[in-house]
Amino acid sequence: PASNRRVAIILANYPNRDGRLGNGVGLDTPAGTVKVLQALEAAGYSAGDLPTDGDALMRHLQEGPTNAGNDGREIRVVLPLADYEAFFADLPKEVRNEITERWGDPVNDPYFIKERDGFALPLSASGNVAIGIQPARGYNIDPTETYHSPDLVPPHGYLAFYCWLRASFGVQAIVHMGKHGNLEWLPGKALALSATCYPEAVL
Repeated sequence: PASNRRVAIILANYPNRDGRLGNGVGLDTPAGTVKVLQALEAAGYSAGDLPTDGDALMRHLQEGPTNAGNDGREIRVVLPLADYEAFFADLPKEVRNEITERWGDPVNDPYFIKERDGFALPLSASGNVAIGIQPARGYNIDPTETYHSPDLVPPHGYLAFYCWLRASFGVQAIVHMGKHGNLEWLPGKALALSATCYPEAVL
């Protein structure tokens, strides 16, 4: 039933600044997202507490973690390290090796909070709908390198974001809202994806 379906709406964020959250060419993404939430509720989905408008939505998202950082932000969703490690262990060996070689240990990721022993994620859930900010494809590197690089593998925090949606939240549909995100630019093929193509591994 619609009331039991779990949906995630993911807003793009690049360049990776708070001023570029939810940008979309020719689309008011924040206001459009509120309209989608209202439509979901009207269709019987459990959308929880709806923001009054696009500005309220953006304020809410920026109060939590973003690609600009976690410091002083309200942590709403934490993925325990043990849950991430179980998810990571199920990925193809080739993918695991590439991520570890490029980004090292998961606890070095900017989204990882030692005091919480987990990843503080840029997500907020209300009812059966989660709204999030797509993580950056990398950190401590030239930001332009993270946008469309065909060989830059995503860091642990990126995978943790989608791990929480899949394994913890139990999402059944993911909508990338507004300007295209970066999932389709991850390493791998564009068509007929295999298990070692990163969009397939992530989703």
